[in-house]
Parts: sequence; structure tokens; C-alpha cells
Amino acid sequence: MPKRYEVLERSFINGRLYEPKETVVLEIDSPGSNLKEFGAAKAPTIQKDADGLGLGYVAARGAAGKYVIKDDKDQRVGEFIGSKAEAEVEADRLNAGGEVVVPTIQKDAGGDGGAGQDNTNGNGLPDA
Repeated sequence: MPKRYEVLERSFINGRLYEPKETVVLEIDSPGSNLKEFGAAKAPTIQKDADGLGLGYVAARGAAGKYVIKDDKDQRVGEFIGSKAEAEVEADRLNAGGEVVVPTIQKDAGGDGGAGQDNTNGNGLPDA
């Protein structure tokens, strides 16, 4: 059965040159490292410390070219989204014993998170 693959690096496939991020449909069971099956999650590589133990947190590619933080069970941790360099710094901070930062929803005086806020300027028209 044919499967759709994303080309990860410039590749010559079936007589044609494919560039990264192009899509190719092939009837193969074991793609090379230059292809990634659509819908298949790629597990992050867990870094090891000097004792050979997993460090616990790694930068992993998320959606739209952004990076997130994943733990040693390949589960996303917290709400961090950023560049590869920013994600590596955040993973290092967590591996050094830092706390996972979880955003909190701030409530207004009515306790409804701002849903009841009046965004008019007194004349019934929205603020400019």
C-alpha cells in the first residue's frame, strides 16, 4: 500500500531530485533516514549524562518549525514553545533542577478571567 513521506534532506528518488519538505508517495515498508512517514512521530534523542543516565528533558521539534520540551517518556512538558536554541536552554535549565513553568489564568475582580470585561469607551462602541 502506498504511503506518503516527507523528504527530510535532498534526495534522488525514482529518477527525480526531491528537496527537503517535499512530499513523495512510495510503496516501501522501511524508509531511509532521508524520509519521514506522515503521521509518524519521531521520538527525540534522549541525551545522556556522564553516568550514562537519561537527563530527562530534551528539545523536540513541535509544529510549524517551533520546538517544545519533552521528557524521557516522550511526553510534552509545560507550555514552552520557541526556537531550537531557546528550547535547548530551557531543557538544560530543567535538567539542572529548574521548575516547569505552567502559565496561570489571571482572574479579574468578577472572577471570570476577564469574560465580563466591558471593552467599550462609555458610548457603547468598542475601544479604538
